[in-house]
Amino acid sequence: MILLNPSYLIFMMIPAIILFFLIINQKSNLNSIFDENIIKKLTFDNGSLGKTGRNFMLFSALILMIIALSRPVIPKGDVVIKGKKIDLLVAMDISKSMQATDIYPNRLKFAKKKLYEFIALFAEANIAVIAFSSQGFLVSPMTQDSTTLKYLIENLSLQSLSTNGTNLLIPITKAKSFLKDSSQKILIIFTDGGDNEKFKKEIQMAKDANIHIYIYATATKSGASMQEDGVSIKDKQGNIVISKLNEKIKTLAINSGGAYIVGGLKDDSVALLVEDIKKKFKMQDINSKKVKDYKEFFYYPLSLSLLFMLFAFSSLPRKISLSIFASMFLALPNQNLEASVFDFKTIDKAHKAYEAGNYKDAIDSYGKVVESKKSAESYYDLANALYKDGQYQKAFETYKKVETEDKNLEYKKLFNSANSSFALKKYEDALKYYEDAKKIKSEKDLEDNIALTKKMIKKKKDKDKKEEEKDKKKKEEKEKEEKDKKNKEKNKEGEKNSEKPSKAKEKKEEKISEKEVKKWEEQLEKSKPKTMPMQFQNQEIKKDKNEKPW
Repeated sequence: MILLNPSYLIFMMIPAIILFFLIINQKSNLNSIFDENIIKKLTFDNGSLGKTGRNFMLFSALILMIIALSRPVIPKGDVVIKGKKIDLLVAMDISKSMQATDIYPNRLKFAKKKLYEFIALFAEANIAVIAFSSQGFLVSPMTQDSTTLKYLIENLSLQSLSTNGTNLLIPITKAKSFLKDSSQKILIIFTDGGDNEKFKKEIQMAKDANIHIYIYATATKSGASMQEDGVSIKDKQGNIVISKLNEKIKTLAINSGGAYIVGGLKDDSVALLVEDIKKKFKMQDINSKKVKDYKEFFYYPLSLSLLFMLFAFSSLPRKISLSIFASMFLALPNQNLEASVFDFKTIDKAHKAYEAGNYKDAIDSYGKVVESKKSAESYYDLANALYKDGQYQKAFETYKKVETEDKNLEYKKLFNSANSSFALKKYEDALKYYEDAKKIKSEKDLEDNIALTKKMIKKKKDKDKKEEEKDKKKKEEKEKEEKDKKNKEKNKEGEKNSEKPSKAKEKKEEKISEKEVKKWEEQLEKSKPKTMPMQFQNQEIKKDKNEKPW
């Protein structure tokens, strides 16, 4: 075992010993006033550590802290760290059409969000950013500083350039300049495609400079109106101008050896973009260096010093204090300190994995921290990693375990619980959590999410209503078909029954021969009665006097 910071032990131990000596020899105020025998009679010993024991505990804690600061380690050998990078130019379209709201909340904000994802997932990328419309300007030179990049992109607005139109020759020209020393030239453009029908000049310029162009579409086929100061822009005829995705721009991406991407709010399009670049292009090795790898042991003396301080300042009786201290000290070696509160390396490893987009590794590391700490913060970090990995149900369940009185953490918990519910398409639950978060504080992102959730709830209800009406219509049509079928079958049976007697009659009539008919006629002739005309009486009929006429 060696000490990485031995100077702490050398220079701090001497003053510590002097301080301890002064404390031991210093008399209290009572000792300076009263005689020692009188103080003994007045003092009651309750079995606590006493002044000597307390001083010993404090001094031991101080020594152990100095040892922890000197950083005791066991060398594990040399580790070679190799870095890789790849140069990229990202161009952001900030023409007026990027104000359209066919992608929530609008095209520019959607593009920014996707660029943030790209930066987070592609740690090896050395990125420069420009903004353009009919003109262009530099947002950031080549850098791997993700924090600075995000800040500069966040403050990029449509007011940065006052001109109209989308000139795609600008980002290609800038790519030639920025990537002139790079063996592989990659240009990523976030745009709605502009108004061009053909891209012959752009394709030829890209081919001549060997620039591979990736187009990330930031619009939809249906499109939306363009607005300026909250008012829809109209053409000369007074019609509202509708800006749609120009799909013909895909020819520029395909013919330059890049790719054309159409993404949505919640998808893995950015991850696929990163994967495609890594697959097609080789990353450059940057200067490698050797570093020593050590197994740290500073948490052992640090934990013991905390225990000593705890008992030094406690007022428990001596026997109880010593028994508790002994039991904790004996139990200490059996604890899994590798994943305990002192395991800063595990937490640091988890954070680095999360920042690099390695969410599986982050989940494993955060899980170890949760097993040890079971604190609100550890559950929150684990839930975030689960959410980023797409495990929305597990993330939601883990957020529920975050119990805190910290208003800021409670707000984040509710906000992210709502995001998880939204991802699971449980929009009513998401709205409830968003509104609970709003009770703590209100932010623009929260308001935007509430508005989107309400739209999704309405959309879902409309869809359910249509499905219900469709099912009802199908049921009615089916019932009608069955009824018509029954009526048809009934009519057929009636026709059959009506046909039977007529056929029988026909058959019966067919059986009577002409001879029988003639014989029957002769018989009828013979049996005819003799008829005579009848004479009517013309006499008056006498009526009785009182006889009624009726």
